[in-house]
Amino acid sequence: MESYIDDEIRIMHEQDADPTVLSSNTFKLSIKELGLGPVLTLDISASVAEAVKLLQEKRVGSVLITKNGQLEGIVTERDLLYKVTGIISDLSKVNVSEIMTQDPVSLMKEDMIAYVMNNMHVGGYRHVPIVDENNKPIHNISIKNILRFILDHFPAAITNITGKPYRGLSKRVSE
Repeated sequence: MESYIDDEIRIMHEQDADPTVLSSNTFKLSIKELGLGPVLTLDISASVAEAVKLLQEKRVGSVLITKNGQLEGIVTERDLLYKVTGIISDLSKVNVSEIMTQDPVSLMKEDMIAYVMNNMHVGGYRHVPIVDENNKPIHNISIKNILRFILDHFPAAITNITGKPYRGLSKRVSE
């Protein structure tokens, strides 16, 4: 019995020592710790058709809209769903400026990850542009980036769990 208790205590200490365990300090890290890729942008002169094509090709949910290299807006899959689908028939004749969200809330790479999460939660955003000191887009954080970051900081016991909870043996009669 003592060896069982000793083993449990050892396991508890190993889990507590895991540096990847999520804590409130994790969200104080700067956005640059997310290791984000290059930003996807379109000039404000682009058509909605160009935006749709780019989103489909890159398989992403948003594109940042720029004017003279500076952030002007964002076009998201929600914009396409609510402002385009069933409303606009010729996407090549409509400018992205007509459907984009103007002046989206943006952050800088030195800001804490907590700010991204707060903006997403309070504003209901799924994407937050990251700009430099000249308002030039350098990244575009999605909710997927945040979820991946959070899951990377959970202990393996959580992230390695199966995709479906075990509910016991099936009562179904096999044929």
